[in-house]
Amino acid sequence: MFKVNSKKFNALKMFVVFLLTTMIFVSGIIIGYLFNQQKLTHISELEQNLLTESNAVELQFLLLAENPCVAINSTPLTEELYNIATKLDYMENQLGETNDEVLRLKNYYSTLEIRHYLLLNKMRYRCNKNISTILYFYGRKKECPRCEEQGFLLTYLRKKFSNLYVYAFDVNLNNPALRTLKEIYNIKTVPSIVVNGKRMEGFQNMHKILSEINNTTDIKKTKNEE
Repeated sequence: MFKVNSKKFNALKMFVVFLLTTMIFVSGIIIGYLFNQQKLTHISELEQNLLTESNAVELQFLLLAENPCVAINSTPLTEELYNIATKLDYMENQLGETNDEVLRLKNYYSTLEIRHYLLLNKMRYRCNKNISTILYFYGRKKECPRCEEQGFLLTYLRKKFSNLYVYAFDVNLNNPALRTLKEIYNIKTVPSIVVNGKRMEGFQNMHKILSEINNTTDIKKTKNEE
């Protein structure tokens, strides 16, 4: 009767197990590499789209500045800014808060925000329009545990009220224009918000924010909620 050598059988069994394990491990590395490459390609395309959109926004600023009172009811520029912010948030979540490309794009976006804020203020006073603005200064998650919560609340209010504009700024950015804005409003802690020119330090609930807005302007709900 044919007998299998147990030592040879065990060695063969171990070799097969080792081979299968190695194949699974190598397959995992290859799949992970391909996935990362696909993600990097997507992020690279997103970055190019952001730059293109930002350049278009620059041109819109120049056009709207010529006649702000006619342009005050035009919302595409504002929506484009918010769309850019959404894409930047995605990039930040994918690459991290300290990634060089993320910081570079956030710097550029912050400059666009400040330009939009100045344009809006010109519309507000020159055209006598009922507009409210909130400047939101936030920090990184480790240094500001409630910044994310404050951001969600402000986004909700922006969507709820059609004449409320919110601008969010990362205080860690090395941006001269942003640095000047922080000095003007004496921003020392995060989160901090500036509601129609008044600074409010620390986390602010909805009641406090709406109360401050109502002290200076009348906020209007979006058309969907009227």
